[in-house]
Amino acid sequence: MNGFSDEELAAAAAAGDPEAFDQLISRTAPILLRFVRRMVDDAQVAEDIAQETLLAVWRGLPDFAFRSRVRTWILGIAHRKVVDHYRRHRDYPTDGQDFESLASAEPLPSDQAERAELVVALRAELTQLPPTSRAVWWLREVEGLSLAEISGVLGISNGSVRGHLQRSRAFLTTRLAPWRPGAGGPAAPEEVGISGERRRE
Repeated sequence: MNGFSDEELAAAAAAGDPEAFDQLISRTAPILLRFVRRMVDDAQVAEDIAQETLLAVWRGLPDFAFRSRVRTWILGIAHRKVVDHYRRHRDYPTDGQDFESLASAEPLPSDQAERAELVVALRAELTQLPPTSRAVWWLREVEGLSLAEISGVLGISNGSVRGHLQRSRAFLTTRLAPWRPGAGGPAAPEEVGISGERRRE
């Protein structure tokens, strides 16, 4: 089944083929878990939400109408599970926080910035973004989803996706300025991936 598309696997799984479902999950679970872990700080909670999402996928496959890509549909379920988690705990962060106030926060201490890896700073700054902006940036810059796909995942318009992406990029550019070439940071941003590993030429 390696040659099957996600949509073909989903159709087979919806018809009751467990092997097709296993193959589909093996493909989509990594992106699902990465996304949830970026949205939820607690690793165990993130694992639980990912498992809840996969269970919802299994239950929902017979009704999946293929109006979007399977990956978009699965991430959309995950996003709703994350929102539900925060609402149950009554600590869902607001998207109304002003980007200017975030950008004017106290800068990272220079002595820590000189020693820290870029990936540590990036992860820290991502947590400062409003949740929708964080999700938009991650899905676009790391997972490579199109604006239309992100719109489907998060249930917002293409224009809103574009706005969140532009503001997120501007915010992160400002906050990660110490890691620009020649700024004294430990590595240039283009040399370090999200995993913290240096890219090979």
